[in-house]
Amino acid sequence: MDEQTTETTIEADASLINPNPIKEESAVEAPIAIHEKPQEASAPTDEAEVLERPDYYPEKFWNDDGPDVEKLAKSYAELEKKFKSGKHKAPEQYDISSLSDQGLDSEDPTVAIYQDWAKENGISQDAFEDLAGRVLTISKQEQESAEYDSRAEMQKLGNNAKEKIQMVERNLMKASLTNTERDSLAQSLNSADAINAFVKYHQSLTNENIPIAPAVNQPDMTRADLEVAIADPRWKTDAPWRTKIEQKWMQANA
Repeated sequence: MDEQTTETTIEADASLINPNPIKEESAVEAPIAIHEKPQEASAPTDEAEVLERPDYYPEKFWNDDGPDVEKLAKSYAELEKKFKSGKHKAPEQYDISSLSDQGLDSEDPTVAIYQDWAKENGISQDAFEDLAGRVLTISKQEQESAEYDSRAEMQKLGNNAKEKIQMVERNLMKASLTNTERDSLAQSLNSADAINAFVKYHQSLTNENIPIAPAVNQPDMTRADLEVAIADPRWKTDAPWRTKIEQKWMQANA
């Protein structure tokens, strides 16, 4: 019988018996789960995901829900229409028919100047119509405002407004003034308050009353009448009417 010898290295001063022997840890197998616990699904959130507009995407084609495809499609269709009609580039000759419907006088010399400027700067037909239309709108508003102001000042002067104005004009013509001085003074008397002040000052010096009826040899047309006529849109558009007013003014001041 062969003896199996186990060699153990023991230090000389070590005890043969170890009171705290090292226990060999036995591998403990984890229990096998019969039923696996299902993973809990994440709860849905009520907040919808907010889309952020990319820098390259035009803001006018973006709304709260994201890209506005319908608006983008309409814009593309309109752009394609302009390209086909040639309104995206400077034409050989600008068409002013649509502007004439808005009151533009084709014989006005400023029209030719405007057309030349637009052609030199490569302005498209579409941009030409847009800018000219805006200028016409502003011009009409200014004319309407001027007419309204003149009528309002006449109303402030009262029932004998015309007689007051004639008194002022008569005294301006009699005064020893140069044409420049007379025109400057007339321009300063362009409100009801200014005319009333002039009339009261004149009356304090002469005791002259405001005539109820026009005095003899009074002109049929006053400067105020002329200014009202100049403010009338027909002054720029109706040459025969303008000539008639000019002749009437010349006869009244002959």
